[in-house]
Amino acid sequence: MLQVAIAGAGVTGLVTSIAFAQHGHQITIYERKSEDVFANEGGAGIQLQSNAMRILHTLGIDIGNVGHDSGGVVVRRYATEGPLGLVKPVAGAQIFVLRSDFRRLMLAQALARGVRIHFDTDIAAVDAARPALLLKKGASINADLIIAADGIRSKVRRSLFPSVQPQVRRECTFQFQVPFSELESEAARTIISSRNANLIVGPNTTIVASPIFSREIFDLQFITQGYGLEDDPHPDTWNEYIPDMTDLRRRYRNHGPVTQESISRGKGVWKWRHAECFAPSWTSDNGRVILAGESCHAMLPYAGQGAGMCIEDAAVLAEMFHNVSAGVDNEQISQRAKLYQDLRQPRTTRCHRRAQALGASFSQPDGEGQRKRDAATRTAQAKKDKLPPQGDPNAHPLSNEFDNWLEQYDAVREARKALQKAGLLEVQASKL
Repeated sequence: MLQVAIAGAGVTGLVTSIAFAQHGHQITIYERKSEDVFANEGGAGIQLQSNAMRILHTLGIDIGNVGHDSGGVVVRRYATEGPLGLVKPVAGAQIFVLRSDFRRLMLAQALARGVRIHFDTDIAAVDAARPALLLKKGASINADLIIAADGIRSKVRRSLFPSVQPQVRRECTFQFQVPFSELESEAARTIISSRNANLIVGPNTTIVASPIFSREIFDLQFITQGYGLEDDPHPDTWNEYIPDMTDLRRRYRNHGPVTQESISRGKGVWKWRHAECFAPSWTSDNGRVILAGESCHAMLPYAGQGAGMCIEDAAVLAEMFHNVSAGVDNEQISQRAKLYQDLRQPRTTRCHRRAQALGASFSQPDGEGQRKRDAATRTAQAKKDKLPPQGDPNAHPLSNEFDNWLEQYDAVREARKALQKAGLLEVQASKL
């Protein structure tokens, strides 16, 4: 059994805590936000693809009360909002859920498994040699293993690798929600009555829109290219509420009727400035401090796999350390930490490339390139269904072969294969 300290109670931290607790480790999470803020926080919708849902199922987690199987994503043309095609996994469920609802459910699952959590506890740095989390209020927390799940602005990462900094992008997402009851047109009622998520593509703009049936709201995320720091009244603030929707209405004035109706009902938007951050190394030299999730691979949202990659990290980390006890020497810890990085880093890097490529594809101007993209969208699902479901990680990031690999990847199986190859897998399979 290990004493594991986790920095951050986001998706990565909470799912990691659940996965480690499955193996009998003692887990404590340290979260900067207060319990009241965490309990009442809002948030945009996220897609959990089949690769992430497979892990949640293995952990015995049912999210059916807060999310729904979208049955795929309908890609739509911005001007008319007519459908170009439906894209979905070749196998497995694809769930749409509010990030805040998902986090609160994961918190309940973690607490039920004996995980302890300290809210309103800010981290200042980490001492990798001990190892220990150094808290802002002066205390230090010793542990056998420390996992940094404290996001793109990770203080643990900054302490280990101060030269690694987030790269702010020229994209922003503006997100708001509209109650079902306020959408009255036939076009809007048709969209919100369907379980499908919607991706509306247009020049310099992408909209992710989906009904959230558990709350009876329509969640809209307006991803805006070219929103440079010079355009932003508050360029140093990555997340803020903007009560004036004038600029958003101007930027999306050429979109179709459902977009116009939704914007007219909006009372204000939440701004989310896009940034990326990829750490060259994910562990301390002794392997006792490990980065996970957006602390080491924060990427653009276009691939719909940001949360999925975090959930995969959690499962692989738990698998790597499932049979490790306190008192094991640093060499063994370091070996397992390196296996985790060697397995996860290439996959998240490939996913990052797909996200960048999709962002460019979705937002291209009207013309020949856009027509080729639309034609490919119309035939994408038929081609996906005919291809081997395991896909190809070396295919082009925009290809259907790559898409299948991304969705049908089994992170736990790959972790076990890596452990077996290294001679570290017990004869008896792990619980996860």
